[in-house]
Amino acid sequence: MYGPIARCRFYITFTAAHSASAVQCVIAAVGGGTLASPCCWARSFVLSFDQTKMDNESISHASGGLGSTLIAAVPNWFGWMHNLSLPLLVVFLLPWMYVLLILSSIPYLHLCNFLRLRFWKQSNEDEFWKTARWIMAYVWNLHSKLFHGYEVIGLEHLPETGGGALLIYYHGALPIDMYYLTAETMLKCNRLIHTVGDRFLDRIPGWRLVSRVMNVTSGSVQSCVATLRAGELLSIAPGGVYEAQFGDSVYEVLWKNRTGFARVALEAKVPIIPMFTVNIRECFRTVSFAKWLFVRLYSVLKVPVLPIYGGFPVKLRTVLGKPIPYDETLSPVALQERVAAAIAELVREHQRVPGDILQAIGDRFETMHAVGQREEEDTKL
Repeated sequence: MYGPIARCRFYITFTAAHSASAVQCVIAAVGGGTLASPCCWARSFVLSFDQTKMDNESISHASGGLGSTLIAAVPNWFGWMHNLSLPLLVVFLLPWMYVLLILSSIPYLHLCNFLRLRFWKQSNEDEFWKTARWIMAYVWNLHSKLFHGYEVIGLEHLPETGGGALLIYYHGALPIDMYYLTAETMLKCNRLIHTVGDRFLDRIPGWRLVSRVMNVTSGSVQSCVATLRAGELLSIAPGGVYEAQFGDSVYEVLWKNRTGFARVALEAKVPIIPMFTVNIRECFRTVSFAKWLFVRLYSVLKVPVLPIYGGFPVKLRTVLGKPIPYDETLSPVALQERVAAAIAELVREHQRVPGDILQAIGDRFETMHAVGQREEEDTKL
């Protein structure tokens, strides 16, 4: 009874007609024994789909081919757009991470002020805020080293404690270098750089306490002169928001006819120290399309309107040039031209023009390699 079945060989064959949806399955059993077995009916068994059903499915498949193709293409299109938009989204969001870091000083200082009024009301206010500033300086200094390998060249050009000087710097798309330099001078020179900020900063809720603690001022000529005569360091970017928004990787100085800083230096009788940060335009950039439109918007609104992108981990190196001594024979216009030429010279000496983001990132590794070589030479000596 079981001999013929045991000797059977089963074959399963799949054939597709028109598409994978029309499948014919054939199961054949071929025996090698007698037909007297009760199971001989299984020697040849064929299972197939109804031919009419197959024809209907074929017609349906042909008519719906275009629609199926379009529907199938939708996920691929979304995937392509996702792969393209994700890096664009990141480079436009990263600057806001830096802005949030800057703005985080607002709740931090307000919390410090609350704790001071609650628990340390009798303490020395100047010493309290000095400690609060030092904590901020440590955070900013750590951020600068980790993200940009930040370093400063020319700190020796700053006058000793009690000597006033005016720092004039090129304004990048986001002046992150000024925060880094302030932290560096606090930690290494124990000096706080007073800063002239744009008036739109006063519109930020809670910023006035930051201005008071960090000595940020809107910068009238009289207040700047008083600060310098008191022996403090003061930084000004003559290009301001205009230079930040509409400058580019060529690093052209965009000061127009602004001579206010020159009048301040001449009246206070202090030296001017030109300052430039290498790769600051590669760290953050502004979009380059329709600039004429954004220039008009800025002339009306007087606030930053051009989108910023970047946050690239480029090497940042601030260079403090040789001081330009006070010269009473110079007019404000002549002094302005002299300082602009000094900053342009710093750009020529230290900056790759036009700037390149990938090479600016590579500068970090070159510097690390150079430092390693110097350490090896020092070890041999």
